[in-house]
Amino acid sequence: MWDRSLVAEARLSELFSATLDTDADGTVSLEEVLTRAGERAYGVILLFLSIPCFIPVLPPGTSGVVGALMILVALQLLLGRRQPWLPARWRRKRLAPTTVQAIQTKGVALLQRIERFSYPRGRWLVRNGLVLRLVALLIILLSLVLSSPMPFMNTLPALSVALIAVGLMNRDGYLLAAGCLLGVVVLLLVGLGFELLLQGWRWLRSRL
Repeated sequence: MWDRSLVAEARLSELFSATLDTDADGTVSLEEVLTRAGERAYGVILLFLSIPCFIPVLPPGTSGVVGALMILVALQLLLGRRQPWLPARWRRKRLAPTTVQAIQTKGVALLQRIERFSYPRGRWLVRNGLVLRLVALLIILLSLVLSSPMPFMNTLPALSVALIAVGLMNRDGYLLAAGCLLGVVVLLLVGLGFELLLQGWRWLRSRL
């Protein structure tokens, strides 16, 4: 039986390996992954959602769907839910054996490299309810930017969310803070861009 007390202390790569333990048919359901991840399931979901956004050219509408899902997860973090809720149909979704095997090999190897510079530290940030709610608000704002039609605005918000996700999963308050700092910079750049556009529009109207 899965020991929940081990989830909080497991390393990032160990967590992924454990959550991808398969049944006799070689598959694993999203329900099993979320249950085994425990409170760190928020990080698991956010990381999976952010990865597609690093693709240079996404299919039309993809960023909107990803952004909406991020907002759904962040709202639950904002409300203080211990674990994220997903519709039963999604939770019963089973990952194919080939997908599981690829994640267990390449994915876990990547996470082991991340662990060289990311490890449990600054845990008070990750466990502070007020901090987590502020992080949730930041994720919502970044998700709105990611969902917008603005060109070249997928990667930076996704990178910020990915850093936050790894920080949540690895109990790394420093990486969480780095992701939040990058997110604030992204929002400031977006705000500056809107201000410049507004000034340009006002200048154009004054010349007409």
